Amino acid sequence: MQPRFILIAFILSGVLFAPFSFAQEGAQDDISNIDRREELKKELNKIQGEIATYRSEIKEKQGEEKSLSREVAILESQINKTQLELGQTALAIRATELSMETNNIKIAEFSDKIEREKLVIAEIMRAIYEEDARDVVELIMSAGDLSDFFEYQKYLDNIQISLHGSLVNIKQSKQNIEQKQQELEDERESQYKLKTLQQAQKADVSSRKSQKGGLLNLTRDQKREFERALSRKERDIDQIRSQLFLLEGIGISMPLHKAYEIAQSASNVTGVRPAFLLAVLKQESSWGKNVGQCFLVDPATGAGKGKNTGNIYPRTMKPTRDVQPFLQITQELGRDPYNTLVSCPHPNYGYGGAMGPAQFIPSTWMGYKDRLTTLLGHTPDPWDLTDAFTASAFKLANGGANAQTHSAEWKAAMVYYAGSRWNKPVYSFYGDSVMELAAAIQQEITAMGG
Repeated sequence: MQPRFILIAFILSGVLFAPFSFAQEGAQDDISNIDRREELKKELNKIQGEIATYRSEIKEKQGEEKSLSREVAILESQINKTQLELGQTALAIRATELSMETNNIKIAEFSDKIEREKLVIAEIMRAIYEEDARDVVELIMSAGDLSDFFEYQKYLDNIQISLHGSLVNIKQSKQNIEQKQQELEDERESQYKLKTLQQAQKADVSSRKSQKGGLLNLTRDQKREFERALSRKERDIDQIRSQLFLLEGIGISMPLHKAYEIAQSASNVTGVRPAFLLAVLKQESSWGKNVGQCFLVDPATGAGKGKNTGNIYPRTMKPTRDVQPFLQITQELGRDPYNTLVSCPHPNYGYGGAMGPAQFIPSTWMGYKDRLTTLLGHTPDPWDLTDAFTASAFKLANGGANAQTHSAEWKAAMVYYAGSRWNKPVYSFYGDSVMELAAAIQQEITAMGG
């Protein structure tokens, strides 16, 4: 047998015939990461039980007759509940970080393995090419007799079959990398939502502590006045109608009665309760960061720039998902796509590109566009208040909010915020906050006669 042939056989037996399985390499998560995630899961379960207890206490207190002591007790339970939720969110953030670390390790393993295999395959293919280039007579002469020659040819054929199999494995491994990269992107999006949640929880604790302190420091006369205020069923209607409904993160403010009229219009075609819709929009706005402050610059990469700073943001819009829908939306509306504001991305992860008062990303808006056109009777505009409110109401109705029950609305709010992850307990703070806000807005609307 020829030396080159022996070399090829050695390489193949040692590399290509070895199991090409990322189930062995890639699936071997860092054991310490797995252990830590299990520990975090146990801690999360314990905290979730304590949160459920406080949630029950709050519900029970809210059913009691209104009084100063009741309000203080409710605030105390809400503070304790939110502090626990803060701890829960911190644990969830750490668990997400561990998942991201694991995915990064897997991606690196996959990439290294592919590069090694590519080098080996290239060397073997070069050797095979050189063997194929030899004259048949020369091969027969060097083989010694015909039986050796045919055995040699058969082995070369097997080598080529094995090479084909290895190339198929490399293609599969590339798909594995792409899958892990998508999982990593999903984890980054989850991380963004968790950190946004954490910021809101910190603000909530601070606000409620301030409210509690204010109640505890009331003088005797002030306490009497507070008790009388609690017993009043209505406030001055003109005062309520004129108070501002703010969408802080978007820079929009309007009288409450005007916001109610728009929400009622959306409710008429979707069945979603106006107070609930306004609560979701206000919650999204209050938690929003860098909302409506970027312009798209490069449609090929999705890069954009800040409206006021001119700073370049590489992930202003996801190029493979949102750029083309955005260009189509702006073209149909006669807008300049490079002079139309969208949200900026988070500095460290995720994408921006959300549009208008309801902050829809372009690809999601396109999923509702035809139905909205039917509901509204015209091409919907995500930057128009009525159209944006209706789009949000339609999305909430898809989540079940048009049933107008507490449980249905709570779930719809969770789906609106967290999508398919809506039932993860760590996100419950969002649903609870929306429902509390909806109740307050409903009181105002009811006082106006709505």
